[in-house]
Amino acid sequence: MKERIEKIRNLNKRWMESNLYPPANEENITRFEKENGINIPKSYKDFLLLTNGAEIFGGDAYFYGVCGEIGHYINYDITEGQIPKQLLILGFYNDDHVCYDFHDDVFVFYNDEGYENIKEDCVTFSDFSEVLDYIIDIAEN
Repeated sequence: MKERIEKIRNLNKRWMESNLYPPANEENITRFEKENGINIPKSYKDFLLLTNGAEIFGGDAYFYGVCGEIGHYINYDITEGQIPKQLLILGFYNDDHVCYDFHDDVFVFYNDEGYENIKEDCVTFSDFSEVLDYIIDIAEN
């Protein structure tokens, strides 16, 4: 995960500026999980321990954190309830929400349509580091 954060920092060209927040700690994460009745997937916790949320590549992607003076917290829903309950909202990438699907144990890009109807067409990842790899690869090319 550290290598990915360094890649994001190094891709900080003028139009792709990134803002990485100070890291959360285990106590912050555990408190957030208890207060909100959720379990944050391990690979996203690893991300939070390095940066408690981030706005990367000029705002193309935004990932939510768990505490402090940040823009939004995990599960912030700009759709006012249209996101299915099985999805934990972690941020957005371009026009898609970046979510974790509790039922299928995958990370998914989701865009406000009937999830059960389009689920098989969504881009999915088994780990949050794969999400970052995907976004970094697009930014590099």
